[in-house]
Amino acid sequence: MRTFGRIRSIRGWLIGSYLLLSIVAVGITGVLTVSLLRAYGIRQEQAVLRANAEAVARQARMFMEPEPWPEGLTRLAYATAFLGNARVRILDAQGRVLADSGFPTGPAGEVLWAAPASTPGAEGAGIPPWGSLYLRGREGWPAHSPPGMRWMRIRQFRSPWGSRFHFETLPGSPEAGEEVTAPSLPLVARAPIGDPRAPIGYVELQAGVEPSLEVIAATTRAFALAGLVAALLAGLLGLGVSEALSRPIRRLAHAAVQMGEGNLHVRAPEAGPVELRHLAAELNRMAERLQASFTALARERDVLRHFIADASHQLRTPLTALRTFLELLQGPAAEDPEARAAFLAESQAQVDRLAWITHNLLDLSRLEAGLISLDLAPHALEDVLRAALSLFREGAARKGIALSLELPPEPIEGIWDRWRLEMALANLLDNAVKFTPSGGRITVGARREGERVRIWVEDTGSGIDPEDLPHIFERFYRGRNAPAEGSGLGLAIVRWIVEAHGGQVEVRSWPGQGSRFELILPLRSGAAVA
Repeated sequence: MRTFGRIRSIRGWLIGSYLLLSIVAVGITGVLTVSLLRAYGIRQEQAVLRANAEAVARQARMFMEPEPWPEGLTRLAYATAFLGNARVRILDAQGRVLADSGFPTGPAGEVLWAAPASTPGAEGAGIPPWGSLYLRGREGWPAHSPPGMRWMRIRQFRSPWGSRFHFETLPGSPEAGEEVTAPSLPLVARAPIGDPRAPIGYVELQAGVEPSLEVIAATTRAFALAGLVAALLAGLLGLGVSEALSRPIRRLAHAAVQMGEGNLHVRAPEAGPVELRHLAAELNRMAERLQASFTALARERDVLRHFIADASHQLRTPLTALRTFLELLQGPAAEDPEARAAFLAESQAQVDRLAWITHNLLDLSRLEAGLISLDLAPHALEDVLRAALSLFREGAARKGIALSLELPPEPIEGIWDRWRLEMALANLLDNAVKFTPSGGRITVGARREGERVRIWVEDTGSGIDPEDLPHIFERFYRGRNAPAEGSGLGLAIVRWIVEAHGGQVEVRSWPGQGSRFELILPLRSGAAVA
């Protein structure tokens, strides 16, 4: 099973593909080369056969004029058949056979050379030149061979690239009457004897189709050896390439496994081919995003714990007060009209506080969850600011706080959700009135900055401590100087409303001198909560 897995791995696929490609390439090249060599050899043999037929036809003319001489034609046919390794037929003008050498039974041309076994120099020196020559005839080798003779078979092998002779010492004498099998001789060349327009006869040569067996066999062996060498080199090359490719993949997989096990601090090495480097970079970016997400989730989990604790604390105070008032109303205060009226009024105030806290909390949760869409429409900024200020003029007057509005001479109009924008300004003004002492001043103003508008609420109150400043927009966060009746939700709602419009909130504070909140909004808010 592990072997099969290795074959299916990238290394196995690469090595296998390299081997297969090299073997197929060498095999196709070898087959084409051998086929071309064979075809070329046949064409050359056909040309040689044609040239020999024309040469024999010129010699045969001497034996055809004035009358055909069968004996001379027969000798010519036999001699040509031996030397040319072909069947030779000489025909008259009507196509009648005048001489026929018959089928050559040897692989090319074949004769026997015999000499006495006791001839000096025969041992280890081959057959001496004064021996006897025997030609193989139609009926095989001679029926009676002289006794005490050493025999050598001489064979001629011819090809378009030359001829050679093979000398073979026989262990005994050839058998008489050896069967002669006529081979298939598909190559035929015919040449006219005499004038081609009025020939007196024809010379026909027939030969086999294997003119270059040894050359083709040698070529085949060479290509087989080349295929083995190419396969070896391809295997080594595939091994090197697969190792270079699989090493970064293994490292990438190792990093991915560690990330999957929760170790998001590990990073994949960005090495290897471009595609693997891109993959490693994307994997690292994904790990960074996951790490940031988990960090944010942990932070949100902490915020949620604080939120639950703060919400419980905020709700517990009015609930405890309500229970106390109810217990008093059920006791001695039930008979005292003034005490009962005071307790009921205080209970109503606590109920209103509970309603206000739950209402703000519900609004903020809906806003953050995307359950509320902005109702965007064109509005004049002056109308929005005056509407927000009108809600606090009476309360500010009771505390002796001066409210002022600063507007540019040119009117400013924009596309906003008026009700939500008034809510954000109301939360800022509510905090300003709470934290500004009697005789203080609250200023609301605006100015245009290109395609944006800057709105500010500035007071001369107690200011915000520097350590509290980064946290004031968190839900239920309350600074050290916050009054007991605060919910800690107002500034969180302000930030969400401004960011939903595509803007941002900036704050500056000077402890003991006051604070300045600035809302920077685009004139055409295209954002809406989905």
